[in-house]
Formats: sequence, structure tokens, C-alpha cells
Amino acid sequence: MPYLSQLLFARSTPLPSLPSQLGHTLTGRSITREDPFYYLRDLTNPATSEYLQQERNFMSRLEGTLEEMRDELVAEFRARIPEPDESYPTRRGSYEYFSRIEPDLDYPIHLRRKIGGTEVETVLDENAVAQNHDFLGISGIAIADDEHTIAYGVDFSGDERYLLRIGHLVDGVVTIDEEIPSTSYGFVFSNDARQLLYTRPDDTLRPAVVLAHSLGSDHSSDVVLMDEKDQRFYLDVGRTKDRNLLVISASSAITSEYWLLPSSGELGAPICFRPREQGLEYHLDHINGSFYLMAAHDGEEYRLFTVQDRLAPWEPFFELPNDDRLEGFEVTPLGIVLQLRSVDRTKLTYVAFEQVGEPAGVEISGDDAAVTSVLLGNAEPTATTIRIEETSLAMPATLIEIDLTTLERTILWQQRVLGGVDTTNYLTMRGYAPSDDGTLIPVTLVHRRDLTLPAPTLLYSYGAYGEPIDPGFSTMRLSLLDRGFVYAIAHVRGGGELGRQWHDLGRLEHKPQGFQDLRSAADWLVDNNISNPSLICLRGASAGGLMVAATLNLDPSRFRAAVLEVPFVDCLTTISDPDLPLTITEWEEWGNPIESDIIESLMASYSPYDNLKAERYPDLLVTTGLNDSRVSYWEPAKYVAKLRLLSPLTNVALKIENEAGHMGASKRTEVYQNEALVEAFLLAACTPSEPG
Repeated sequence: MPYLSQLLFARSTPLPSLPSQLGHTLTGRSITREDPFYYLRDLTNPATSEYLQQERNFMSRLEGTLEEMRDELVAEFRARIPEPDESYPTRRGSYEYFSRIEPDLDYPIHLRRKIGGTEVETVLDENAVAQNHDFLGISGIAIADDEHTIAYGVDFSGDERYLLRIGHLVDGVVTIDEEIPSTSYGFVFSNDARQLLYTRPDDTLRPAVVLAHSLGSDHSSDVVLMDEKDQRFYLDVGRTKDRNLLVISASSAITSEYWLLPSSGELGAPICFRPREQGLEYHLDHINGSFYLMAAHDGEEYRLFTVQDRLAPWEPFFELPNDDRLEGFEVTPLGIVLQLRSVDRTKLTYVAFEQVGEPAGVEISGDDAAVTSVLLGNAEPTATTIRIEETSLAMPATLIEIDLTTLERTILWQQRVLGGVDTTNYLTMRGYAPSDDGTLIPVTLVHRRDLTLPAPTLLYSYGAYGEPIDPGFSTMRLSLLDRGFVYAIAHVRGGGELGRQWHDLGRLEHKPQGFQDLRSAADWLVDNNISNPSLICLRGASAGGLMVAATLNLDPSRFRAAVLEVPFVDCLTTISDPDLPLTITEWEEWGNPIESDIIESLMASYSPYDNLKAERYPDLLVTTGLNDSRVSYWEPAKYVAKLRLLSPLTNVALKIENEAGHMGASKRTEVYQNEALVEAFLLAACTPSEPG
């Protein structure tokens, strides 16, 4: 059956001409590969520029054919979003802080007002910061305890190198006093606001150095507190909950280490809390004179410990039930709130200090596997309340405050959805797909209650770094659901949905298992009469783009369409080049093909770019950003070029963001436009081009 997308691709001709093929041999440990498009990494090469421009021109013509549907979708997106809209205030010190989105503005305005007061003052207007720039990334906003000294990082290209600005906030006006170039994400003030700790990236964009800046001094004289030479580790800075200590963390994928400094007075040299041990991960906080830690060794699940003296042995604080896995915690003066995962659902448990030694804490979240419960914490060290968020694919985000003295729950705020939307019209559920080895893979899905099944389906997956893809509400997704789609998430191995072992079973030598899991999830949706077997579409971003692209290579004709956003598709070439950003830190996730014949051979067997076939693939929309420092633009560009060479009949388009990085466009209007383009593409891919 011909589909509308095929007609629209035909109307968008001429296709881009195939770029020149230049001989380039890649020699590994035991494998030699020919890469005729290797040169596309050179933007100064006229052939590269010409090819990218041809792809831009074709994408522009294709977008023109989808313009009417895209505009309709954008109008729906905006109709559901209240404008202006405000976040719920968060108390810190003598102020409560919140942000506001104004109509027709692209970025939030950060605000505050005195506790009990009514006068609102501006902390930072991102729209003013972004003036005359096509992109804006903010690495964070920090306000010192004096409530007037402010720091924030700005990135105007998307390459994730930030200009750190330091100034004073008085009566809603920020006066910038200092700027520090080329910083990374982490920064924190000392309690007296005289020092600022920040991180600086190395040439591969790894946060590798922690420096202390004395406010008012020239940044060239900043003191290096730590210079991490092991390229597997990246650095960050912070402050403990009780505000007594500044911390420096050094973390790789499987090992961590913390260093401590006083948060007031002279900093001195950092003191190591516990020297790093390969395979030992721990995360700490401090309150009531004691340290509390979650720690795990060699892939085991995290356990909770406490210790008063850093040199003393760690003591178990609370033993979790067998089915519960620890993912995070928040300390309070009264006890600890734990972010858990029980089997495959999120769960929050409160353990009062007076309960220690008892068999169980108190669960403060619901028991619906399709609902995500997230621990948000509380910024105030003396607070006896905690905030959590609950959401699902069919339930707007709900902010809840829990009084830890009574465990009473108070709903503070719920995401507003306008446009006449009745969220009870949507049904969400979780099922379990048997994979090729019999393991049950969780699949969470949502669709309209009145939808006739089987139906067109968008199946999303990620499956890397132990990151869970927990269900959450999206107002933009409603447009797809209202037009007859099922939306599903395949929680494949490599993610963290079932704990650390779930991650281990989908990384390194087990990486291909995730591809089988994704394919099995699609089969389960068909077998259970949920999905039309001819109308299943896939979507994945970054490492999830690799997941989807590798799954497509297993059976190119299996799916109707796919969206690959900033996809990591040339993984073997990238992970074999230690000079590229973040490569070395990735070896503990993917393996090191420079040192291992097994890993090199395995990656060569699944690398999407290296395994493209001379077969027709589903309709493809591929995206990239020229300033992407995580997945360089040339990976998607090479992938599309090679696919055009091998499979001329495949409909594929490459969308190139000229002023963006890995996270895509930053302007709100562009975010709407880009998501509407994706949904218009998917709708066209699943719509017959003629009646019947």
C-alpha cells in the first residue's frame, strides 16, 4: 500500500546528489574497514559543505510538503499550554523562587519574592540574555547565601562550553561584575560568597579541572583544587544538604570518589573522603553530624550506609527489601527519603531516624507501575517537608508536598492542560514482552480509550548508561494519540528500569541484547492486537538512535518509519578515537575496541553505519546539530550518505540544525516546530496516499 509520506518524498525531488567517495582505510586491532565518507568530518572541505547544503535543500522541500500539517500541530500544542504559565515556588532562605513563561517569548523568566510578600523581582530573564543569539543554553543559576551574589553559565552555540557570569542581584537588576570563559556545568558558592568553585573542560569537553575563584580577582589567578588526569573520570562540585561542606566528585561509569572542603573560611586543600577503588560507586550527603551514603561495588545494587568519621568503617543504615533497589536519597533533619525501584515501578520510602533497625520504612508513593514517582527534595536544610512529583503517560505532572511529621500529602500544583483536553480519555498500561531468551521486557503504553485496535504505533527506546525511561506526560504527544496512534516505551536492557543488573545485561559485550529486546517489544504489541504490524514506527535519540538504527539493520522491512535524533550511528569509529570528545569516558559503557579484539569485533557487528544493507529501509527522518559535541554531525551525515548509496529507494531526510548542539534547538517556538515536524512525518508515514 502506498503511503502519503512516499508521495511527499517524491514531490520533494530532486534528491541530494551522492557525495564524493574518497578512499579512507580504518585499521583497528584485527579489523580493517573502508570508509568512503570519512572526509565528511571536515567542514572546510568544499565537498562536505556542498553535500550538507544539498541535504538542507531537500529537507526544506520536504518540510514544505508537511507545512500545513505541521502548522496545525503547532497550533494544537500552543492551545494546550497556558500562557503565561508559572512554576510552583520553591523556598530558599528568605525568598521563594519560581519561573514564568510569557506568551510569544522563547525562554523562561526566573523570578523571586520575599516570603509572605507580594512584590516580584526578576532574577534572570533568559530572553534578555539570548538577545541577538540564535541559541541559548544555561548551565545553571546559583544564588549565594547572601541572596544577592549570582552566577550563571551561558552557551550561545550548543557546544556546551559555558561563559560563567558572576554579578550582583539588587531590586531585580543583575549587574555582571566578572566573566570566566570556557567552563563546564558545575559551580557552587562558599557560604560567605567570597569563593566560587567551578569546573573547566579539557579538549575533549570532559570536566577535568576544579578551580576556586576569589570574587573580585582576575580569573587567571584562580587556584586549581583538582586536576583529574584519568580521562575516564569527570569532575563536579556541590555542597552538602546541611551546607557545612563543599564537595568535589570524581566519577567514571563504574567508579566514584569524593573530596571535601569547608564551606566557610579558608578552603585549604581538598580532603579525600575515601580513595577510589575500581568498581566502587558511592554518593554522599551530610546532616545532623553524620554522613549518609549510597554505595555499590562491581555492579551490585546500591545499599545505604552511615558514618560520622570519614575514616571509620561504614555502617549499614537501612536494609532494603529484596525487591527494592536504591536509586537516590534525600536527607532531612527527621530522616531520609529513598528513591527506589521495586521490580519495575518507581517507589518512594521514608525512613525516620528513630525507625532505624526496624524492618521497613513507610512508602509515600502509589503502587501503579505505570505512574512515575520522583523525589524532588527540599532546598532548605531544616525543612520537615519533602516534595515529590507523580506523573504517567496519561496523567499530567502533579507536585505533592509530604509533611514528614504526619505523612500528610498536599497537592501543591498540577500541570494545566488547556484546549478542552480530558485526560480521562486516555488509557495507560504496562505489559511484558518475552525477549528471545525468555526475559520479560516491560512495555509501557498509552492510547485513547475509544481507539480501535490494532492501530499505528510509535515505539520509543533508549537502553544505555543505566538510564531509565520512566513514563511521563506530554501535551504535544496528545496530537499523535488523538489521531489514532498508540505510543509505547520499550524498557530494554541497558537502561536502568530494573536496576543495575538490567544495565549490565545491555552494555559492553551484552549490548546487542537491547536490539533483540526492542524487536521483541514490537512483536508483543502485534501479538496482543495492540499494534498494526504494518504501521509500527520507531524513535530513538543519541544512544537510543543507535538502538533503533541497529534494530532496523536486523530487519529493514519490519517497520513503517523511524526517527533517529542525533543518533550515535558510527559508534566503532568514534569509540576508537580517543581524541574525540568524551570517547574515553564511554569505554566503561561500550568497551574499548583499541584494547579488546572481542569488543572491536562485536561493535563491528552492530555499528549501524557499518552494517547498512542494500535493502529498502523504512521511511527515515534523521536529525543532527552542527555544534553537537557528543554525537558529531558527521555521524548522521555519513549514515544518510551511505544509505542513499546502498538503498536508493529508501526515503530518508536529514535535518541539520545550524545553531544547535546535542540537545537540539533552544527556542520554545523551534522546539514546537521540530516536534510538530516529527509528528507530521509519522502521520504521513502511516496514512494511505489514496482511499482504501
